[in-house]
Amino acid sequence: MTEKSELAWKKGRGIYKVTSGWASWRWLSGVSSKEKHWFIGTVMGRGGYESWMAHLIKGLQDPNFLLKFEATSDPWERSKLVGQKISELRKSYLALTEEQRDELARQAEVELRTGLEMMGRDKKTIQELIALVDPPTKK
Repeated sequence: MTEKSELAWKKGRGIYKVTSGWASWRWLSGVSSKEKHWFIGTVMGRGGYESWMAHLIKGLQDPNFLLKFEATSDPWERSKLVGQKISELRKSYLALTEEQRDELARQAEVELRTGLEMMGRDKKTIQELIALVDPPTKK
Protein backbone atom coordinates (compact mmCIF):
# COMPACT_ATOMS: atom_id res chain seq x y z
CA MET A 1 0.00 0.00 0.00
CA THR A 2 1.34 3.43 -0.85
CA GLU A 3 1.58 6.28 1.62
CA LYS A 4 -1.30 7.99 -0.18
CA SER A 5 -3.54 4.93 0.06
CA GLU A 6 -2.63 4.44 3.73
CA LEU A 7 -3.76 8.01 4.36
CA ALA A 8 -7.02 7.34 2.51
CA TRP A 9 -7.46 4.16 4.58
CA LYS A 10 -7.12 6.14 7.81
CA LYS A 11 -9.19 9.18 6.74
CA GLY A 12 -12.37 7.62 5.44
CA ARG A 13 -14.04 4.67 3.81
CA GLY A 14 -12.42 4.72 0.41
CA ILE A 15 -12.35 1.59 -1.69
CA TYR A 16 -10.68 -0.41 1.12
CA LYS A 17 -13.31 -0.05 3.83
CA VAL A 18 -16.50 -0.34 1.77
CA THR A 19 -18.70 -3.31 2.61
CA SER A 20 -21.91 -4.53 1.08
CA GLY A 21 -23.61 -4.00 4.44
CA TRP A 22 -22.51 -0.36 4.53
CA ALA A 23 -23.62 0.18 0.93
CA SER A 24 -27.01 -1.39 1.70
CA TRP A 25 -27.36 0.88 4.72
CA ARG A 26 -26.55 3.98 2.63
CA TRP A 27 -29.08 2.91 0.02
CA LEU A 28 -31.83 2.24 2.56
CA SER A 29 -31.18 5.43 4.53
CA GLY A 30 -31.08 7.46 1.31
CA VAL A 31 -34.40 6.09 0.16
CA SER A 32 -35.87 6.63 3.61
CA SER A 33 -34.79 10.25 3.77
CA LYS A 34 -35.95 11.11 0.25
CA GLU A 35 -39.31 9.47 -0.18
CA LYS A 36 -41.12 7.81 2.71
CA HIS A 37 -43.57 5.96 0.45
CA TRP A 38 -40.68 4.27 -1.41
CA PHE A 39 -39.36 2.77 1.79
CA ILE A 40 -41.72 -0.23 2.12
CA GLY A 41 -41.15 -1.37 -1.46
CA THR A 42 -37.42 -0.87 -1.08
CA VAL A 43 -37.21 -2.91 2.10
CA MET A 44 -39.27 -5.72 0.59
CA GLY A 45 -37.15 -5.93 -2.59
CA ARG A 46 -33.68 -5.14 -1.32
CA GLY A 47 -32.20 -8.63 -1.86
CA GLY A 48 -31.33 -7.88 -5.48
CA TYR A 49 -29.53 -4.69 -4.53
CA GLU A 50 -27.72 -6.40 -1.66
CA SER A 51 -26.53 -9.26 -3.86
CA TRP A 52 -25.29 -6.83 -6.53
CA MET A 53 -23.46 -4.71 -3.93
CA ALA A 54 -21.83 -7.78 -2.37
CA HIS A 55 -20.65 -8.92 -5.82
CA LEU A 56 -19.49 -5.41 -6.77
CA ILE A 57 -17.61 -4.77 -3.53
CA LYS A 58 -15.86 -8.14 -3.61
CA GLY A 59 -14.84 -7.49 -7.20
CA LEU A 60 -13.52 -4.00 -6.48
CA GLN A 61 -11.54 -5.30 -3.51
CA ASP A 62 -9.82 -7.95 -5.62
CA PRO A 63 -6.06 -7.70 -4.85
CA ASN A 64 -5.04 -7.77 -8.53
CA PHE A 65 -7.43 -4.94 -9.36
CA LEU A 66 -6.25 -2.92 -6.36
CA LEU A 67 -2.62 -3.35 -7.40
CA LYS A 68 -3.42 -2.02 -10.88
CA PHE A 69 -5.47 0.79 -9.38
CA GLU A 70 -2.70 1.80 -6.96
CA ALA A 71 -0.06 1.65 -9.69
CA THR A 72 -1.98 4.20 -11.74
CA SER A 73 -1.66 7.85 -10.74
CA ASP A 74 -3.66 9.48 -13.55
CA PRO A 75 -7.25 10.05 -12.33
CA TRP A 76 -8.70 9.49 -15.81
CA GLU A 77 -6.89 6.19 -16.16
CA ARG A 78 -8.10 5.17 -12.70
CA SER A 79 -11.64 6.05 -13.70
CA LYS A 80 -11.27 3.95 -16.84
CA LEU A 81 -9.96 1.00 -14.80
CA VAL A 82 -12.90 1.21 -12.39
CA GLY A 83 -15.37 1.48 -15.27
CA GLN A 84 -13.89 -1.55 -17.01
CA LYS A 85 -13.93 -3.53 -13.77
CA ILE A 86 -17.57 -2.64 -13.10
CA SER A 87 -18.44 -3.68 -16.66
CA GLU A 88 -16.74 -7.06 -16.10
CA LEU A 89 -18.51 -7.46 -12.76
CA ARG A 90 -21.87 -6.64 -14.33
CA LYS A 91 -21.37 -9.41 -16.89
CA SER A 92 -20.25 -11.90 -14.25
CA TYR A 93 -23.20 -10.93 -12.01
CA LEU A 94 -25.64 -11.65 -14.83
CA ALA A 95 -24.05 -15.10 -15.21
CA LEU A 96 -24.68 -15.98 -11.53
CA THR A 97 -27.47 -18.39 -10.68
CA GLU A 98 -30.39 -17.29 -8.52
CA GLU A 99 -29.01 -19.37 -5.62
CA GLN A 100 -25.64 -17.61 -5.86
CA ARG A 101 -27.36 -14.22 -5.85
CA ASP A 102 -29.47 -15.25 -2.86
CA GLU A 103 -26.30 -16.26 -0.99
CA LEU A 104 -24.69 -12.89 -1.75
CA ALA A 105 -27.84 -11.14 -0.51
CA ARG A 106 -27.74 -13.19 2.72
CA GLN A 107 -24.09 -12.22 3.26
CA ALA A 108 -24.90 -8.54 2.75
CA GLU A 109 -27.89 -8.79 5.10
CA VAL A 110 -25.68 -10.34 7.81
CA GLU A 111 -23.15 -7.52 7.37
CA LEU A 112 -25.93 -4.94 7.56
CA ARG A 113 -27.44 -6.42 10.75
CA THR A 114 -24.00 -6.80 12.35
CA GLY A 115 -23.15 -3.19 11.52
CA LEU A 116 -26.44 -1.93 12.93
CA GLU A 117 -25.94 -3.93 16.14
CA MET A 118 -22.43 -2.51 16.50
CA MET A 119 -23.74 1.03 15.93
CA GLY A 120 -26.37 0.48 18.62
CA ARG A 121 -23.77 -0.75 21.11
CA ASP A 122 -21.42 2.10 20.24
CA LYS A 123 -24.20 4.66 20.69
CA LYS A 124 -25.06 3.21 24.10
CA THR A 125 -21.38 3.26 25.14
CA ILE A 126 -21.00 6.87 24.02
CA GLN A 127 -24.13 7.89 25.94
CA GLU A 128 -22.79 6.17 29.07
CA LEU A 129 -19.42 7.91 28.71
CA ILE A 130 -21.09 11.29 28.25
CA ALA A 131 -23.19 10.67 31.36
CA LEU A 132 -20.00 9.90 33.34
CA VAL A 133 -18.05 12.89 32.07
CA ASP A 134 -20.90 15.38 31.97
CA PRO A 135 -23.54 14.30 34.48
CA PRO A 136 -26.83 16.19 34.46
CA THR A 137 -26.92 19.16 36.80
CA LYS A 138 -29.13 18.95 39.86
CA LYS A 139 -31.69 21.68 40.35
